[in-house]
Amino acid sequence: MIKAAGTVRRADKLAKLVIFGLSHENLRRLKDNQPIIFAGDELGLPDTEIVIFSGETEASMARDLDTFIGEKTETNINQRKTDA
Repeated sequence: MIKAAGTVRRADKLAKLVIFGLSHENLRRLKDNQPIIFAGDELGLPDTEIVIFSGETEASMARDLDTFIGEKTETNINQRKTDA
């Protein structure tokens, strides 16, 4: 996995930029329900934990979020795809 952080110019201002490049091995592990978790300190984001995970649908991933978050965590779940 490649991780990078910096800034990028968007219109007339600078925006924070975070990049994750996943290898095929990373993708295989994600498909096997092995999330990628690391400290944001690695990217200059103190007091932050980064979690990358995958799931069959947005609805199934929303259920999986209980593993990672607390009750005060803001979520934005796109419900385009739902469980059959």
